[in-house]
Amino acid sequence: MSNLIYLTLEGDIQGRISAGCGSLTSVGNRYQLGHEDEIFVFSLMQEASGTGGRLHHRGLQFCKLLDKSSPLFSNAINNNERLKLTFDIYRTNRYGHMEKYYLIELRGASIRSIQLHSKMNDMDYEYISINYDYILSRHLITGTEFDYLLTPENYSRLFPVVQKTLLPEEQPERRVTLVLGIFFDGTGNNAVNTRNMLEALTAQHFDINSPDAATILARNASEKMGISGVGAGSYLGCYTNIHWLNELYEITFPPESSYIQNTVYVEGIGTRAGEPDNPIGLGLGTAETGIIAKTDDAVAQLATAIDAALGLLKGKFVVDTLLFDIFGFSRGAAAARHFANRVQSEDRTIIKAIQTGMDEYIYRGAPAGKTRFLGIMDTVAAVGTVMNGLNPHSANTGSVDIRLRPGVAEKVFHITAQHECRYNFALNSVAPAWPELTLPGAHSDIGGGYLPQLREDLFLTRPLVETLPHKQPGPQSHVYKQTMAQLRVLEHSPAIMPVIRTNAITPDVWEDDFAPPDRYSQPQKRTFSALTLRHRTVFFDWSKVVLRVMVDAAIEAGALFADVDNIKTHALPDELKPLSERARQMGKAARQHRCVTGFTPEDVDVIARRYIHCSAHWNAVELKQSGELQGGASASETIGFVNRPDENWIRTIYNMDGNKR
Repeated sequence: MSNLIYLTLEGDIQGRISAGCGSLTSVGNRYQLGHEDEIFVFSLMQEASGTGGRLHHRGLQFCKLLDKSSPLFSNAINNNERLKLTFDIYRTNRYGHMEKYYLIELRGASIRSIQLHSKMNDMDYEYISINYDYILSRHLITGTEFDYLLTPENYSRLFPVVQKTLLPEEQPERRVTLVLGIFFDGTGNNAVNTRNMLEALTAQHFDINSPDAATILARNASEKMGISGVGAGSYLGCYTNIHWLNELYEITFPPESSYIQNTVYVEGIGTRAGEPDNPIGLGLGTAETGIIAKTDDAVAQLATAIDAALGLLKGKFVVDTLLFDIFGFSRGAAAARHFANRVQSEDRTIIKAIQTGMDEYIYRGAPAGKTRFLGIMDTVAAVGTVMNGLNPHSANTGSVDIRLRPGVAEKVFHITAQHECRYNFALNSVAPAWPELTLPGAHSDIGGGYLPQLREDLFLTRPLVETLPHKQPGPQSHVYKQTMAQLRVLEHSPAIMPVIRTNAITPDVWEDDFAPPDRYSQPQKRTFSALTLRHRTVFFDWSKVVLRVMVDAAIEAGALFADVDNIKTHALPDELKPLSERARQMGKAARQHRCVTGFTPEDVDVIARRYIHCSAHWNAVELKQSGELQGGASASETIGFVNRPDENWIRTIYNMDGNKR
């Protein structure tokens, strides 16, 4: 069919007569897609003649299907209803598409006759004959037209003057962008437990900056809260950078604002506020305090965070966009990556939580929101599963999804620890797909959580034991020679080298009398030997530098933070200020995929001397009351030395495919 005609018909009494006439219920399988409120016209004929210099209009006739409007036409002729008819005529253009090219409009029209035709095996149709007071014909493509008023005396009725009512000017729609900062704390870190412990000690006039703080915290946790050993870890440290990012994240906005932020803090893996730490969560990253469970905790807080933020706004608005800024440290970084993947995959529980939070508001954004920024610090998934033999050193993360596919976030930034090398702390890198910056420091020098001062007395090599004759000097033992041979390994390992260069390392020998006599009944002794790092005081200030680098990255992505440089809590020692500026320049260069001069060995030595903690070791030194070394040996490497270094003090790094780098 080369031409199509559609009629729009309005009556003074019945209103829009053509409404729904092209629908499925009106004409069955002949319904007109896209023209449901128009009448399909088979044919159209209009006649005019001129005699004696005068124009005579003899009306118009058209043919249509029997449809919803047929009874209404009968009403119109019965009531002599005045009608307005608009015929839109379409043709096929040179591209094979239908284009509207001609229009005929009738006003002051009335129905002269209706002829119904209904035959077996034929379509039911009717002819409608029309008289009119006014006709307009217009060729829409060329712009030519003709119009004629048959009854000038009816002009005012046919073309009524519409009085324009001046309404108050409508205000433009206020569109609000809501951003939720989601903060996943590190393994064994819990800001609530830290705050409660510090407040209790402050009431006792205890100075958290004391080098003896760790000992006093442990004693207080045991005596006041009945928590000790593995279950007390989250009560014995200080706040992490995740906590500080959460605190610095701006949440105060004017009530008429079109941009607003709010926060969701998620306790670290293995912890619950007010409870002992969970050894399964701490050791394997699984179960009710594991990585995936913590992402569920975040989802559970979404609705409340959304409602609380939007409840601060005044006036009418629609929520046009919901964004996430997601942060995480350690296993919390793995949780952040898993949560970002849940957002990208439009997780149903996230969608439901957003719907609940938006229940009283109009929301037009993505069903699960979008991730604007993913800022992660030293990702250590360390998931122990049946498939990997419960070995957290494995690249197998089970159901924890830490791969970051294209589109997972607008921007991603990962800061990793240059001097971390523990066996149980293999790094899950995001390079080269996403920007990644390696900065000096151990794991918690990057993510924070150390006390302001910490005294380190550590075994740097595994304490070895040998049974000797009671009178044989310890330095003549085989284990002492083995210990000294390991010094060269430490001196050539990049991870521990700066600490070795800037601190005194001692080859210690000690002994006890828990050895039976030899076969000749001669007395024997057990001789122990290890390299030790003794009486070293380390400060937590380097993590403040890393905090600044991450804040810079988040601000670049669009997040709003308080100015960290103007907050006394985060003030830097003078010797770190130029190094902080260098680190921030390195961060910016990494995000822009540019090369920039890093730290010199001399710079690293300045940092290592007082600020890089020795995280990899063979347990803390044990002393007798006399101050002499004792014990230290263990038959089980796996259970006895959880902070032992990786092979040759070189950290294992996995890429996002689970392959070693």
